[in-house]
Amino acid sequence: MPTDRFFLLCAVVLVSCLVLGGGTRAGFLSDAAIQLLAIPLLLMALRRIAGHPSAKPARLALLLCLAIVLVPALQLIPLPPGVWTALPNRAVEAETFRLLAQDLPWMPASLSPRATWLAMLSLLPPIAVFLGTLLLNYGERRALSIVVIVFGVLSAFVGLAQVAEGPSSSLRFYEITNASEAVGFFANRNHLAALLYAITVLAAAWAVEAASPPAPGRTRLDSRWLVPVIASFTVLVILVAAQTMARSRAGLGLTIVALLGAAVLAWRDPRNASGLTPAKLLLAATALAMMFATQFALYRVMERFADDSVKEGRVTIARLTAEAAQHNMPVGAGMGTFVPVYGMQERAADAMLDVYVNHAHNDFLELWLEAGVTGLGVVALCLLWLVGRSWRLWRRDAPGTEIDVSIARAGTIIVALIVAHSAVDYPLRTGAIMAIIAFACGLIAPSLGVETSVRESGDRPQAAKFAAKRRPLSQRPTAHEPISQHQPERWGNDVEWPKEWR
Repeated sequence: MPTDRFFLLCAVVLVSCLVLGGGTRAGFLSDAAIQLLAIPLLLMALRRIAGHPSAKPARLALLLCLAIVLVPALQLIPLPPGVWTALPNRAVEAETFRLLAQDLPWMPASLSPRATWLAMLSLLPPIAVFLGTLLLNYGERRALSIVVIVFGVLSAFVGLAQVAEGPSSSLRFYEITNASEAVGFFANRNHLAALLYAITVLAAAWAVEAASPPAPGRTRLDSRWLVPVIASFTVLVILVAAQTMARSRAGLGLTIVALLGAAVLAWRDPRNASGLTPAKLLLAATALAMMFATQFALYRVMERFADDSVKEGRVTIARLTAEAAQHNMPVGAGMGTFVPVYGMQERAADAMLDVYVNHAHNDFLELWLEAGVTGLGVVALCLLWLVGRSWRLWRRDAPGTEIDVSIARAGTIIVALIVAHSAVDYPLRTGAIMAIIAFACGLIAPSLGVETSVRESGDRPQAAKFAAKRRPLSQRPTAHEPISQHQPERWGNDVEWPKEWR
C-alpha cells in the first residue's frame, strides 16, 4: 500500500468529498470543509506539474480545467453600467437604482454574485482530485480505487441501516431527504444510486483481475487466488443489491448498463480462458444480487417505476428552464443562480403544490441557463477530450498492467454513466459525485507519476519492473508463456543480477 504523503492527501480529500459532499445546495459547512482540505492538494499538485519534465500530454487537460474555472470567474468581473444594463433581464435592477435616485454602479454579469462565488469554490475539490489522480503512479491509482470501493460498501451498509431504522433513523444526515429510502451519505437517493453504479464498475474491473487464470504453479484452490475471487464476488453482490434499496429508477437502469460495460471489460481482457471467467463471475454476482432484491424490495421498486414522470413535473421544469435560458442568452444568468431565476420564470399555472424546485433535473439545461453559450462550449470541449482519450484506451494498447488498463477503461464507463444520468437528474450538483467523475477522468488520463517513480528510484530492478508494466498489452506474456521471460518483477532470489545492480 502506498505511503507517499501526496497519495495520502489525495485519499483524504477524495474520501472527505464522498462523506461530506452529499448535499445538493451550495453553502453547507461541510462544503467549506472539503474546499479547505482541497487547497493543499491543489497547490501541491500544481507545483509538481509545473516542475514535471514531461507534463506535455496533460497540457490539454489542464487547459480544460482552467476553462471550467473561468466560466464562473468571468461572470464575477465588474462591468461598467453601459455594459451590464445591456445584458438580458437587467432592466429591473437598473430601474431600481433609478427609483432610489442612485448612480448605476459597476455590476458583474451574474444576477447573484454570492451564488456564483459559491459555485466557483465548489470546483476546488474536483479539480484537486483530478490533478492529484493525474500525478499518481499506477500502483497508487489501484490503491485509491480500492479505497473508493471500500467506501461504496460502507455506504451500502449505511443505506441498509437507514431503511431498517425507518424515517427517524439517526443515520440520515440531511434534514431534507428521502425519508423512506436508502440515501447513504447523500440527501437524495438518486445520488447514492449514482455512487453505487460508478463503484460497481470499479469493482467489476477488480473482479476481472481476480478471476483471471492463476499464476503458474498455483491452482484455483489456492487461497491466494480463491480469496480475491470470493471478495470481489461479495462486493458486487452488495453493491448491486444496495441499488434496489435506493429505489432510483435512473440508478437501476444505469446499473444494468454498468454491468453490461463490466461484461465488455471482461471480454476485452486478454487473459480470459476456460473455467471461471470474469464474465461468468459478473453474471453470477448479478443473479445472486437480484435474487436478494426480489425477496425484499421488488414490490417497492416496481411501485417507483409506476410513478408518472409528467405528474412529478419534470417536463414543466425542463420547459421553464429552457425558456429562462433563452431569456438570459448568451452569457447566462450566473452559475448557481437557478433557484431565483427559475422563480422569476415560473407562473402561477405552472406552480406545483408542496414542491420546491431547487434544480432543473437536467444538468445540461441548468448549465445552459446559468452559463449560456460559454458553459455549453466548455462542456463540448471536455466531452471531445474524453471521447478522444476513451477511444485510445479501448482501441489501442495502454500503459500499465492489465488491471491498470481495466481500471482506466472502467473510468470511461463511469464518466459515460454519470453524463447520461445528468440528462435526467442533477448528480453533478453534489460534491461527492463531482469528485467521483474527477477521479474517473484522472484514471482516463495518462499517469504523470510513472516516470517520476522510475526516475527517483536508484534500484535498477525496480525500474525494470515499471518498464515491464508499461509494455503494451500485445507484447505482454500470455498465461502459457514462461513468466521469467517477460515479468522480471516476479523473479526470485536465484536470479544472477549484474554486480552493478546488487
